[in-house]
Amino acid sequence: MDISAVVVSFNSAGFLERNFRSLAGQTVPFRRIVVVDNASQDGSQAIIAGFPGLDPLLLEINAGYAAAANLGIGRCASDLVLVANADVFLDAEFNRRALDFFARCPRAGLLSPLILRFDGVTIDSAGQERSPALYPRETGYGRPLARQALKERQVFSVCGAATVFSRPALEKLKIGGEYYDEDFFMFWEDFDIGWRANLLGLGVYFSPGVVAHHFRSGTLADSRWSRFSLALARPAFLRSHLVKNRYLTLIKNFRLRRDGWSLPLAVARDLLWVSALTIRSPKIIIALARSWPAFKRAWRKRKWIKDHE
Repeated sequence: MDISAVVVSFNSAGFLERNFRSLAGQTVPFRRIVVVDNASQDGSQAIIAGFPGLDPLLLEINAGYAAAANLGIGRCASDLVLVANADVFLDAEFNRRALDFFARCPRAGLLSPLILRFDGVTIDSAGQERSPALYPRETGYGRPLARQALKERQVFSVCGAATVFSRPALEKLKIGGEYYDEDFFMFWEDFDIGWRANLLGLGVYFSPGVVAHHFRSGTLADSRWSRFSLALARPAFLRSHLVKNRYLTLIKNFRLRRDGWSLPLAVARDLLWVSALTIRSPKIIIALARSWPAFKRAWRKRKWIKDHE
């Protein structure tokens, strides 16, 4: 087997050199490294164009994370594809251990690696689970690595900072030519694709031996309140995507027979979370109303998923 990488970048100039060096320094080289930049304005595109060995795709508009990732995946013909954020760097043995994992576990379709903070000792994600209220929850988030007994296991979903897909899984996940759902733009696309993988019978796994490092939560305290505060602090444009994508995910993947038990908790949390995100900015309500075509498409995608379960 071989492996390629897709890196999605947006105004990530401060992280690119370390990211690219870690990609180029793998003990088992990538077949191809595609870097898709979403019209960055911070000098990222010059860095990307000047680094050797990359396949750069420099967009003139910000197409969103999901669309950019799809463009990159479309350029890869390898057995495995890593999709990663630009603020990630990989251990030198990442590829070798990912290839070994898929060789040992042919049932696996998606792999969530052990993702550490930049300090190397704090867990950012050890696979993604689904909370009782049907929200994504990163296993081990903010906990010291030394205190966790991590084992290779099946998980519900993947952390979008770094995910390895098998080629057969990608093709089975694809709906209307899209791997990631481009109506999401950004946020929740990882939880959505993991939930879809579960419904389609694809194995979603975590392996502690496949290690990456992610900046995302480097200064964020390990508490629900701190993450909630971060969401509240985002611009209205981004908060509208958080709310929209929550319901796109549920429309497509929620099944009353399997998930109906969670409705009281989900409704209670949404009353708090969605109200807090929207009440401060009526623009979010307007943005959600304008997203009505995406909700209609979600119902069609739900039918496609149910037909292939």
